[in-house]
Amino acid sequence: MLFIAVELLLLKREGYSGLKLALIEEIEAHIHTQAQVRLINFLQEETAQSDIQLILTTHSPVLASKISLESLVVCKNDNAFPMGPSYTELELGDYLFLERFLDSTKANLFFAEGVILVEGDAENLLIPTIAEIIDKPLSKYGVSLVNVGNTAFLRYSRVFKRKKQDLGVLDIPVSCITDNDIKPDVYKSVKIDAETRSNLEEVKSIAQRRKERKERIQGQSVKLFISPEWTLEYDIALGYFQKELFKAVLYAEKIQNSDQYGLTDKKIEEVDRVIDKKYEEWDEKAVSNEERAFFIYHGLMITKQISKAITAQCFAKILKEEEKEDVKSRIFSDEKLNYLVNAISYVTDGEGIDD
Repeated sequence: MLFIAVELLLLKREGYSGLKLALIEEIEAHIHTQAQVRLINFLQEETAQSDIQLILTTHSPVLASKISLESLVVCKNDNAFPMGPSYTELELGDYLFLERFLDSTKANLFFAEGVILVEGDAENLLIPTIAEIIDKPLSKYGVSLVNVGNTAFLRYSRVFKRKKQDLGVLDIPVSCITDNDIKPDVYKSVKIDAETRSNLEEVKSIAQRRKERKERIQGQSVKLFISPEWTLEYDIALGYFQKELFKAVLYAEKIQNSDQYGLTDKKIEEVDRVIDKKYEEWDEKAVSNEERAFFIYHGLMITKQISKAITAQCFAKILKEEEKEDVKSRIFSDEKLNYLVNAISYVTDGEGIDD
């Protein structure tokens, strides 16, 4: 830091008419994280108030999150990709939004070989487990998983889209994973208010909804992968892992209501009894698979406000504890999970097809 200070003083000395350019290589290799933040803030102020130009290289997501996005240049495959408004499809509002929310946990997308954007904690917790089970661990392929929230896909996807493609396309595959969010027919059978019923009647077709979303988000290296039915949890409950998800929901409920003691053997036995009894009841009454899935997702998770994050954590743990090859085979065979498998495959080896 003293050396940087001295060099800046030399560039600012009276009578100096040479090139006022400072080159700093990877300060994260030599300076503590908090000191890096203070230094980068100082350097940005210094260049704004003087005629010194600064070029700084870094592999640090912490520093990347503190640098103005318009000043950032991503180096990839011997090309340089400026992030300024003249080069990306980002709009002014996108820059303001990303400056507020592009923290160090999200800025690692600039250093990734592939990126998965998700809209919630459940996907954020579950996808790494699925990727590991299907032998495509995200860390091995240099893939960053970024939880952007359910309204920010469009903003983040524009980071990877170039206005002037003749200058090169940012060759980083990006999978955007989202829920279909169209309520199934079984939803209409439950007691709902007039406004919700009206919305259900006016909802666009699934095909039209998918088409409009893709037109807004997809393009260049960005692909959108949409759940086939309603939400991640409901779709899992429709497929080959219904009982595992049912168990995870009940585990999550007990953990959520008793953080102090966690999940004891007694509670696990209680959950097993509840599930066995429920399936006996369903089989006796010939309850449809859709109704069972609806009960698990809406009747339990939504109605009882059971944490989706805790449920996903429990579900991931259950999958890891089962025989890997069996789980892997069921994942590949489960049509309801195809969109997740395709999203992971696209960013790891380019083999996934868009949903």
